[in-house]
Amino acid sequence: MRSNPRLRARIAALAALAALAAFAADAAAQDGRRKQEIIFDEIAARTVDDAPFDIAARATSGLPLSFEVVAGPAALEGRKLKLTGAPGLVIVRASQGGDAAFLPARGAERAFTVLARPFAPAILSGPAGTDVAIGEAVVLAVEASGEPPPGFQWRRNGVPITGATGRTLMIASAALTDAGAYDVVASNATGSAASAPARVAVGKRRQSITFQSASAALAAGQQVALSASASSGLPVRFEVVSGAAVVNGEMLTSQGGAVVVQAAQPGDSVYEPAMPVSQTFVFGTAMGQRTP
Repeated sequence: MRSNPRLRARIAALAALAALAAFAADAAAQDGRRKQEIIFDEIAARTVDDAPFDIAARATSGLPLSFEVVAGPAALEGRKLKLTGAPGLVIVRASQGGDAAFLPARGAERAFTVLARPFAPAILSGPAGTDVAIGEAVVLAVEASGEPPPGFQWRRNGVPITGATGRTLMIASAALTDAGAYDVVASNATGSAASAPARVAVGKRRQSITFQSASAALAAGQQVALSASASSGLPVRFEVVSGAAVVNGEMLTSQGGAVVVQAAQPGDSVYEPAMPVSQTFVFGTAMGQRTP
């Protein structure tokens, strides 16, 4: 029976691994060194211009530690950390390699935040005034600096608006009562700043009238249905402004001649009055009548 070369190689590799594991276990059993641990205190947040400070860490063995800045805006000066002047997250690692009496300690890391230097808010760009119609949206925005980043409070005519504490104030559907002077106060622990007021004007919505043309040939005494509509959807009113005719609702009657009818829409609480639109209707002369 032939032997398999791959099988022989695999058996040899497994035997080597077993021998290595046995050697490591025997070595560990013969290593009588004591264990040690690193006690590394938490590091509080710092500000970019803080002075260098000591690292509070020790090994239970009493052996000296070595330190390394793993990441962030800081550098080591012996056992002191010196900040570089930039904000960010700093990670520091402490280690102890052991000696004849103590095994190496497991490494320990601490992270802390370097904060930017605090300063009072300043308004970089304030809200801009606007004119809108009833039902239209109003969007006011502000840009402000400050450290820590400021919070915001919007005001209307000097009175704080409940819940309006974001960088942007939005009124989804403006009403006449939303008109006024709006400003915003940016504040943090070091101070506050108010924007210049932005005036928001809210007016009635505009509307227009479409008046359909009349037939070119109308008989005297014929009733004509008037057809006009307002873009607002409000009802249109008709009135004879010239000629001998009668309007009854949307029906026009004349015994002859040129008649001018005006369509009007006076508006309501939401819409302004529409610009009136006129239409001329020409009726033929009735039998027995003479054209002047």
